[in-house]
Amino acid sequence: MTMEKFYVPMPPSRWRVIVTVILMLGCGVPRPRVVLVGPSETLDATVRKAPLSSPRSHRRQVLAATIAVSQLAGGAAPPAAAEESLGALLSKRQGLELKAPFFNIPPREQVFPEWLEGTWNAKQIFAGAEFPLLAKDAVMREVDVPGFKTCSIIDFADVGKSPVEYELKWVKKGGSIVEDIPFNLRSSVRAHLGGKGNVTQVAYEPEKDANRLSVYVQGSRNAERVELFVNSRGSDSTGSEAGLYISSEYRRQTTLSSRVLQGDNGNYQHFRTFQRIDNDHVRLNVLTASYIDPLSPLFFQAWDKPVVIFSHDVSLSRQ
Repeated sequence: MTMEKFYVPMPPSRWRVIVTVILMLGCGVPRPRVVLVGPSETLDATVRKAPLSSPRSHRRQVLAATIAVSQLAGGAAPPAAAEESLGALLSKRQGLELKAPFFNIPPREQVFPEWLEGTWNAKQIFAGAEFPLLAKDAVMREVDVPGFKTCSIIDFADVGKSPVEYELKWVKKGGSIVEDIPFNLRSSVRAHLGGKGNVTQVAYEPEKDANRLSVYVQGSRNAERVELFVNSRGSDSTGSEAGLYISSEYRRQTTLSSRVLQGDNGNYQHFRTFQRIDNDHVRLNVLTASYIDPLSPLFFQAWDKPVVIFSHDVSLSRQ
């Protein structure tokens, strides 16, 4: 595999580190063992009030940054068995199974079923959250986990708010049905922020790069610009005859604001299950698995497993 095939959103000056880490992993350096230290619990809306975490040591930052680069490089993954379908994965109902994927080839734009084409009224409720690996209190102290700050998961800009009503749209392009991402982001962010904040611009050119977009936000203290990098996508249409469609999207989000010296980085993955009821009604469940930042002291306890999983139920009615 040539280096050009890697889809890595980072400056070229870091490629020397990537090559070094790949060589290290290729020589059989073992990954740290994951230790379960806490039970599963249910999240309430107070998650946004978590206190700041303690300062991190320089050595831990260097080690964790090296691991982060190896994750982004992706190519160091060992040969894998046949990939499990999304339907089979989600049917286990085991949060620890929702691991962060390895990736190397840029994913294509997500294609959806024909019956999703059109504009829909969305009525969303927050269905709770689970802490599948670490103790809830320990995770909540890590305020940079996606979902703990407004706009840190841009399409669910205020996790815990319920109910929320907005519009979603899927359009036909080149014979395929794709999501109208700029429209959907504007609609959902405005609704989640209660009219106090809104999206002024979405810079997205899927014909050139379907995996990167910039979102400009006004009226939010935590975000003025959001950079999204989609590093992996998946889909499962095996239940299409029964009106079932499942998709996944793994993202790295950088949230920028003039109020902080550097942006907040987060990694999370959406698992969306669409169940067609009839021509004008669809039931949607969105599981969002949030992963610990590699610079966090908790990273070596979590590695590629989610530390919190949010659930949203959305009822779609065709306009």
